[in-house]
Amino acid sequence: MIFEIGSSIPTFKTLNFRPGLNILLADRSDVSEDTDTRNGVGKSSVIQIIHFLLGGSKTKTFLESPSVADAHFRGTFEFGGINVEVLRRVNDPSVVVVDFPDGIPDDAEVAVDLLGEAKMDVTDWTRWLGHQVFDLPIRRTSDALRSEHAPSFRSMFGYFARRREDGGFFQPRIFYRTQAESDARIALSYLFGLDWEIALEFEKVREERRRNKEDRKRLAARVDPKQNTIGRMINALAAADQDAAELREQVANFQVEALFSELADEADGELAKLEKLSREATRLTSSLRHLSESLHKEIGPDGDVVERMYREAGITLPGSVAKRFEDVKSFHESVLRNRQVHLAAERDRVQTRLAEINGEKQRASSRRSEILTQLEGKGAFSDLAELSSRLAEKDEVAARLRSQVDEARNTQKAQTAIKASENTLLARLQNDLDARVDAVNDAVNAVREARTSLYAERFGTFEINAKQSGPEFKLEIEGDRSGGISNMEIFCFDYALYKVVADRFGGPGFLIHDSHLFDGVDGRQQAKAIELGAALTKAVGGQYITMWNSDELDKLVEKDLFSAGFAVQDHVLPVVLQDPETGGLFGFRFD
Repeated sequence: MIFEIGSSIPTFKTLNFRPGLNILLADRSDVSEDTDTRNGVGKSSVIQIIHFLLGGSKTKTFLESPSVADAHFRGTFEFGGINVEVLRRVNDPSVVVVDFPDGIPDDAEVAVDLLGEAKMDVTDWTRWLGHQVFDLPIRRTSDALRSEHAPSFRSMFGYFARRREDGGFFQPRIFYRTQAESDARIALSYLFGLDWEIALEFEKVREERRRNKEDRKRLAARVDPKQNTIGRMINALAAADQDAAELREQVANFQVEALFSELADEADGELAKLEKLSREATRLTSSLRHLSESLHKEIGPDGDVVERMYREAGITLPGSVAKRFEDVKSFHESVLRNRQVHLAAERDRVQTRLAEINGEKQRASSRRSEILTQLEGKGAFSDLAELSSRLAEKDEVAARLRSQVDEARNTQKAQTAIKASENTLLARLQNDLDARVDAVNDAVNAVREARTSLYAERFGTFEINAKQSGPEFKLEIEGDRSGGISNMEIFCFDYALYKVVADRFGGPGFLIHDSHLFDGVDGRQQAKAIELGAALTKAVGGQYITMWNSDELDKLVEKDLFSAGFAVQDHVLPVVLQDPETGGLFGFRFD
């Protein structure tokens, strides 16, 4: 329960609460103008202060304003029969100053400083609150309790003091907009009396599935698109292994000839010499044939032919002419003899050179054969290095493919194991719901109690189902989802949760609803919700604290929407917040 909320701010309006229904009003003063608003008078800030005193962060709240940087806030509470006064400074939020009038409990990690202040680290403070409010163990000995997703005071308290600015009125099962569904399932499983460790195991499996998905995504980015299945990877690996084996055998059988390069160059030189000699021999052979033909075709001059031709013509040549023909004939015979001598000499020279060429060719061919025989099956160091480099590349390809195959198999096995784990957990959850049917019925009946009081004529359900993703908490009331019915689903959910938790653990001892929860809600349901809160706290103990604008509450009274004998004004707090700058909770307005 909450008894008092105060502050070191001199103009702060201290709030005192009592058991049962507490209504904090925001009123319009006599000097208010039509443009004045009550949105900044501090109704919602009360909830933020309560959260801050009970270990909440000051981030994204009015507590970040320089106007309250040097302030502290205080509250007087009772949890599980233990009274405690709490003080927390805005500029030192890591420490909570506590005062236990009846003595420091044995399970509270309290340190007293030189000034006599009893202090608790905020982590120890929330751990103690979790123990007192929700029966969580002070010492978290099991792996499940040490998990970051395990239920804690802060992971559950928000259901009892929702904040609109956090998205607390978005849907029943979460109290802030970025709350993970898995964390909500774990917290609600604990609060409603189910085996919350099953919900925790579902979260672990979801994390494994996320990791598996990331692993498969990373693998797909590295794999050749043509090898996007395990079967194709295995085929590529077999081919790479075979290529590597063949190269490895070549390397093993490779013999190095130290003078390989020099001998190879010499063999190439001998081959070039043979080709050159062959070309020369071809040319000389052609010359030899031409010379031989020339020698056989050479015919000397025949002077008798000329003389006979003249004689047949009846012409007798003078003696001097005949003498002249003899001289010419002698000259030509001399020229012919000289030419034959020259051709014969040239023929002999060509024949000699051809013989030499044949000898040179035989020597060059013999040397080349000798070199090739010496180099057969051998190679140079550079050839071996190149062969080894190719082998290393093939081995690298094979190793990469083998790693990808192993990784693909592991991710596939993990995927199968995850599916099996989900099925196992689903069966465990189904069995748990069957075994805890009384706890489920308590929750269902508590929701039904609130729903039928608000909407007797409307169909509605509250279900706790076993799903593949974990436990599902689903509340629906028939009607227009854009209206106030969705807000009343949250009211029914919180009503049931408060009732179940009060019976199981004692709970925080209060349930707080800002007036924003009732935006868009029909006046009849607004009045009934106030009465339900009062009846609930009367039946199970504790407080129902709600904030209202005075004119909205007045409308409910004027329309006579409250039950006969229910005096709503008796539950209004003495402090009424007003819209002038000095009339709000803090006595000033924030910039």
